[in-house]
Amino acid sequence: MNSIRIYQVDAFTRKPFSGNPAGVVLNADGLSSDQMQRIANEMNLSETVFMLKPESEDADLRIRWFTPSQEVNLCGHATIALFHVLAEQGEFGLEVNEPQSFVAETKSGPITVDLEWKDLNPYVKMSLPVPSFFPYPDDYSVLCAAIGVSEVELSQKAKPQITGDGYVFIPLANYESLGTLEPNVHLMRKLNERHDLTGFAVVTTDTGDRDVDWHMRFFAPSLGVSEDPVTGSANGPMAAFLWENGFLDKGKKHYSFKGAQGSFIGRPGYVTVTMLTRDNKIEMLEISGQAVTVMEGEMRLNVNIPFKL
Repeated sequence: MNSIRIYQVDAFTRKPFSGNPAGVVLNADGLSSDQMQRIANEMNLSETVFMLKPESEDADLRIRWFTPSQEVNLCGHATIALFHVLAEQGEFGLEVNEPQSFVAETKSGPITVDLEWKDLNPYVKMSLPVPSFFPYPDDYSVLCAAIGVSEVELSQKAKPQITGDGYVFIPLANYESLGTLEPNVHLMRKLNERHDLTGFAVVTTDTGDRDVDWHMRFFAPSLGVSEDPVTGSANGPMAAFLWENGFLDKGKKHYSFKGAQGSFIGRPGYVTVTMLTRDNKIEMLEISGQAVTVMEGEMRLNVNIPFKL
């Protein structure tokens, strides 16, 4: 393969230059893992997604995600971006206002993706595993130093907790603390190594906006992502964390929440999280959103190919 068609898509927004940008490569079966990693590094976005043919008869496609430094098992915003491009390009026979469901193979297991339409634009929903939470196993003072806040700025409703995939969820009492925190990337990396962490999700429900349930910031220096603009794979579990710890109202079976992220770095975006519960337990978790393509072009993988004038 001498060249590839590549797209840059802003996810969890309908406004260019906001939300979370992702690289998108369709028909990536001719690429090696090393080439995918090099392409992701060249794009230098938080993630680049590659679509391949499925290995299972039960799946419609296979998805791989790469940060600039490594492959990851799951990425929400790049999946939204991928299906946005598939809809725009009419792949899989997709047509405007014709919904369709897909099963995608991933390294974290099969995921269901539903493509719907909103105002004639693709609207993508994807399932996420229901997370389990565990107490943070170390001194809170060190964790606070890593994210750049004092211990008194932590919420009193719940203590920091971690998930099985290495996300640590840190609730703050107010919006101002979220906006003024100064992360210590070196200390974050030390905690990553010590506790096998992959990302720091810092959140507050003190949003000052009745249409938004929480505002979050996400840092993953061990993955080559200093601060992620809008993180689908963290906003989904964040809904579960906040709901289980009493930050969000209970008493219903079906919930729809809205998480905000990215405004502190000039790329605001919003993630809708749908949750179904039974007997006070979460049975289903789903994130959804829209996207906008901001760039499309050809990446040459062989420098000996002449320019076409």
